[in-house]
Amino acid sequence: MEIDPGLVATLVLVVLVAAAVNGVAGFGFALVMVASLAVVIEPRPAVVLLSLITPAIQTFQLRYHWAFRGVVERLRTMLAASVVGTIIGANLLVILPGYVLAIALGLFTLWYVVGSLRRSPMLVTERTERRIAPAVGALAGISNGTLGASGPILGSYLLAIGLTGRHFVFAISLTFMVMSIIRLGTLAVLGEYTLALVVLGLGLALPAWVGQRLGFWLQGRLSATAFQRVILVALLAASANLLYRGFTQAIAALG
Repeated sequence: MEIDPGLVATLVLVVLVAAAVNGVAGFGFALVMVASLAVVIEPRPAVVLLSLITPAIQTFQLRYHWAFRGVVERLRTMLAASVVGTIIGANLLVILPGYVLAIALGLFTLWYVVGSLRRSPMLVTERTERRIAPAVGALAGISNGTLGASGPILGSYLLAIGLTGRHFVFAISLTFMVMSIIRLGTLAVLGEYTLALVVLGLGLALPAWVGQRLGFWLQGRLSATAFQRVILVALLAASANLLYRGFTQAIAALG
């Protein structure tokens, strides 16, 4: 990935918008950012760059919602499984061809858009929660490590077990934090970071902080429905672009 002023300006804008979305909704930073970045650069460097910024974003969220940390006890099994899944996913990120990642990310983003149209979450019993927690954690970890995002998987699960409001935000932020740390360490071991990329990622922490503070301020000042529609339309456009590019590259590579 060649780093030039035009790319840096684009990255700053994408990070600001994604962080503002995260500040308003409590989640969505990773999916908005990686789907947007993957339109500008290839999916693999987009996920690698994202991995350097995510820990700072989740730290801001955890501090903001720290009073709701009592929910951690319910997440232990799922968190443990997410660690294993993230290691597997990060290795897949390095191995898989770029067109496979583009198609997978496009489909994942499309799934999130379609799933967001659902009015009410499906609720599960406590017994079912215990049974599915390991599978959910592993799947979320693989998705996070490979595609850079796992919000649709985790969001659906946390809503299904009855978490709402700031309990939900703390739970999903904590899970993202655990996975982001594991992904960061795994990608470092795999040699995916360069000095220029690390400096760029650390530099983008500032616009990420500004965007998230803006999102916190906008909470309650925006129409939630209108805000969600704008984000969904943007993600739908990004999904279409990724699918088109992925299938075009796949045809060229396999033809």
